[in-house]
Amino acid sequence: MDNNVIWALCPWFEENGEWLIHPDDLERMRAFRPYGVVFRVLGEDGKYVTICSGDQVFRVRREILKMIEPKECWRFEVGDAVLVRASRYSGVVSSIHWHQKESRPFYLLEVGGTIKSRRYWPEELEKI
Repeated sequence: MDNNVIWALCPWFEENGEWLIHPDDLERMRAFRPYGVVFRVLGEDGKYVTICSGDQVFRVRREILKMIEPKECWRFEVGDAVLVRASRYSGVVSSIHWHQKESRPFYLLEVGGTIKSRRYWPEELEKI
């Protein structure tokens, strides 16, 4: 994983204001429901910051973003093939979420076409 990657939370709800989301991305953001999802920051252009979670790309105002401090636990990105150490089965990272109480990311995996409901911590996984 690239140590220069910037990660952020986008705790946006419609009550925060539609103006915080680029007008062309507003309907997709409503459907996506970004609260608790960890986004990779791709860049900034004028009033908007471009963020993504997997293939979902959005433009949002910087004011809504909460940057996450880089830590060594950032090992995987959406789409990475991983092995679950304890059970030795493999899957693909389908999304990255933020655990508020633990202040660290957890991962959801897609295994055999199904997204598992279990949360996986970074130390439980290894990249294939």
